[in-house]
Amino acid sequence: MVEFAECNSYQLTDRASVPISYQLSRLCERYIYESHLKPGDRFPSEEAIAEGFKVSRPTAHRAIRELLTRGWLTRERGRGTFVASGSYVELTLLSGELSFSDQYAGKAQPSSHIIDLSEEPASREAATVLHLSEREPVYRLRRLRCIDEKPVFVEDSYLSVSRFPEFTSHDLVGGSLVATLRRFYATSIIRCVRRVEASEALGQEIADYLQIPILSPILIVHGEAYSEAGLPVIYMRAYVREGVSFQFIAHPCRSTTPRPNEF
Repeated sequence: MVEFAECNSYQLTDRASVPISYQLSRLCERYIYESHLKPGDRFPSEEAIAEGFKVSRPTAHRAIRELLTRGWLTRERGRGTFVASGSYVELTLLSGELSFSDQYAGKAQPSSHIIDLSEEPASREAATVLHLSEREPVYRLRRLRCIDEKPVFVEDSYLSVSRFPEFTSHDLVGGSLVATLRRFYATSIIRCVRRVEASEALGQEIADYLQIPILSPILIVHGEAYSEAGLPVIYMRAYVREGVSFQFIAHPCRSTTPRPNEF
């Protein structure tokens, strides 16, 4: 069994604005994330955690309960507590036209569920990206993306009502927004841009979809998709729960002439 006492780089503090039990749960997540423990491994007991971090047994109990709620751990009656499979997900940060399933290279099964498709006035951000007047009507397609039916992120996609009339009358082709635009509107996506920012789950609705407590740390991914004519077609905003990382692979141009300070 792994001794938490050996992890002297992990520190708790009573000077933080969050409870010690929550700090402890976050440190345990970090411990799992850094692969000290693998899915299916037995998780240390509450006594071991309390002793290793010099906290009370109730504090350790609350931390483990938090980890169970967030899906990092699973408990089996009569056997103990174990690291949950699928607690960590790696996705590809899109730079081109790829579907959700293309972003995920693991063995678990990805799935997508439509939560809502409706019209609403464009926000300032959506209007700016899509070259629309503020409050001009847009479609909002909200989908819940899952791995083995465990929520990974909520994705909102916006597109112009005037440019894509009667979009709500079409079923998504193979569950793909991109394929739907190609088939019914002769619009192909050739380039996507993504930006990632650290944030918190400020709204209860997003927290409920992701099955996390409100104010939990999340990533927000903003993006735009462009057509062959270079016009912005889709504005995207995704709310990604913790335990997910994004991989980006760059292929720099090779030059026979070394640049100053190149390494």
